[in-house]
This record gives sequence, C-alpha cells and structure tokens, in this order.
Amino acid sequence: MKKYLALFFLFALIWSCNDDDSDFLEACFTYQFSDTTEGQIHFTNCSENASTYLWEFSDGETSTEKSPVHTFSSSPPYFVSLTAQKGRLKDIYTASIGNITVYKPNIYIYPTEQTNLCVKIEFPLGGEVIESIPEYGGEWCVNVLPSGLIDNQYTFLFYESSQPDIFQDKEGWCIPRNELKTFFENNLQQYNFSPQEITDFTDYWVPRLNTNSFYLIYPQTNEIIDKAIQLNFSTLPDNMGRLFYLITGANKAKVLKEPVIKPLVRNDFYVTEWGVILK
Repeated sequence: MKKYLALFFLFALIWSCNDDDSDFLEACFTYQFSDTTEGQIHFTNCSENASTYLWEFSDGETSTEKSPVHTFSSSPPYFVSLTAQKGRLKDIYTASIGNITVYKPNIYIYPTEQTNLCVKIEFPLGGEVIESIPEYGGEWCVNVLPSGLIDNQYTFLFYESSQPDIFQDKEGWCIPRNELKTFFENNLQQYNFSPQEITDFTDYWVPRLNTNSFYLIYPQTNEIIDKAIQLNFSTLPDNMGRLFYLITGANKAKVLKEPVIKPLVRNDFYVTEWGVILK
C-alpha cells in the first residue's frame, strides 16, 4: 500500500509541476522596418508557450503566421495587436509603431572654392524634416566658402527628421556616463571629424546624456543612413561621410560586439555629417 501511495504522490507532484508550466503564456513581438519597401514591417514573434497566433493590423488586415511581414499603405503610426493562444490560455500584446526621430544632424560642407549649391533631403521609406536652421523649404540653396562658412553666418546646416527606424543595434560600445566626453572625442577623431566638429558634438550632447549610469552607443554610417535619409547636392561632393549614433541608456554594463571604424575621407570637395538617435 505504501508503495502505491508513494507512486500516487509522485505522479501528482509531476502533474502539478507540468500544470503550473502550462498555465504560463505570454504574447510578445518585436519589429523592424524594411530598408527597401516603404510601409513594410518585419515582425518577430517572441511569445512564450503559445501554439496559435492572430495578428490584427490597424489597416483591417489580419494574419495567423507566427512571424509575418506586413505592408501598410498609409504613413505611421500603425497599431498592431497579437493574440497568442494555447488551449484555454490566451494573452494579447498591443503596440503602437511609429517613426523615430534623428536629432540635430549637422551637415558640414567644404567645397574647393566658393560655391553656390542646393541641398535636398529625401526619405526613400517615407519621412519628413521637422526642424531646420536655416529654414528648409524643400531644399537649401546656399553660398559656401572652402572654410565651410555658409551664407557668411552658418558653419553647418541643421535639421531634425522623422522616418522609419531601420537603424542597427547589434554592434556598438557600452560607455559609463562619466567617460562619455572622452569616448566621443576619441571616437569622432577616429572617424576623422575635425576638432571643431567634435567640439560642436560634445558641447551639445554630453551634458544631455545625464540620466543613466551607462550608455549603449551604436554607430550608423552611410550604408545604413542612406537607406532612410538621402542628401542630394546640386553640385556633387567628391566625398561624403555620415555618422549617426543610436544611443540607449542602461543601468548596468553590457558586452557588445565592437564595430570596425572606417575613417571619413576629407579630400577635394567633401561633406561630413553627425547626428543622434535616442531610443
């Protein structure tokens, strides 16, 4: 009898543990804007312990795929709901998906001689300029000296823009807050920015990054930036180097795969640009 009772309690214990595990279900997804098709989003399902899925998109479409790719015909924001289910268990996760802002890109222009030119910003995946100095009315048409002085008063063209988030967060650096100034000075120098361009960056951004113990810093260069934001010059530069930092605050250190730095080329008629994406 004791043997049967022991087996009964053992079976009950195992069944109870399995039942506890099966009672846990969580709906979850991440997403990435396509870097080739406007309005297209790749969804990655990270739900736990689910077997069926129902995606509902704000344009009225639905999907039962685990990780669908969906193309919206309108502009962001988009609203997406995922219902994850297994038997009687069900969980719903809903998210609003919008554009991301690039803050304070500075465009520095260095022609070989005094030049009149126009600069137009285009957004292949959709987007818009939301701030600018001087005022951007569909393009800037300016006079630029070899020193970089623009219209005898500006040292750079400034804008901020809203566009889909296609920016990488796989390779970067984790930097303590108290080392940010030294990091940016060294890193921008390695990318071949000038002392004045570096000072412009650190004077503006270092005081503003003051709320977290660490910052995860992911560089974005021409290959990535050009997919979302294109600079078109009426007189083509010989070289153009662009660097945006995607910056995320963190409360503890994180090990990241370190990027390979390719210095900007500052020869002949060249353009440099830096900016920041806060996430």
